[in-house]
Amino acid sequence: MFVRTFCLSAVAFATLAMTTSHAWAEGFGLGESKEDLKLDYKVSVHDHGTGRVTITFTLADEGRLQPLNSIDFYIPSTDKHKSGGHMADLVLSLATREVDGKQVATIHVKKELIERAEIQLKTSHLDGKQELLTWYYHSIPIAKYMELEEQKQK
Repeated sequence: MFVRTFCLSAVAFATLAMTTSHAWAEGFGLGESKEDLKLDYKVSVHDHGTGRVTITFTLADEGRLQPLNSIDFYIPSTDKHKSGGHMADLVLSLATREVDGKQVATIHVKKELIERAEIQLKTSHLDGKQELLTWYYHSIPIAKYMELEEQKQK
């Protein structure tokens, strides 16, 4: 009797689990510029000459993305995922501290990673509106700030 009840319960659970649809939130990269999104941020890169650099990200205004869900340090993978998806070698949510009313995040990484690295501002809101199962991100490539730092030093 116990075996029959157990089997019936297991079949009912399996049927229920297989018929439910899985919903995943979809992320969209925003192609708009910093100015179009009304963002106010500053990125500085300091090369220590040891093969490591310090990146300081200062966000003064979240613009049209407010409120932000996270500020992430992102390094995309060089390998293509077999299913065509986007893989990452590293995704790290940055802890921020408030300095003079601005959010500041600092990260210390190997210089060789800078070429692929970016900071992503992630939100589930755009222009104060929220759509279900949708999130957005604005990418800030770090390589161009490294180039600017190198030009300043010359």
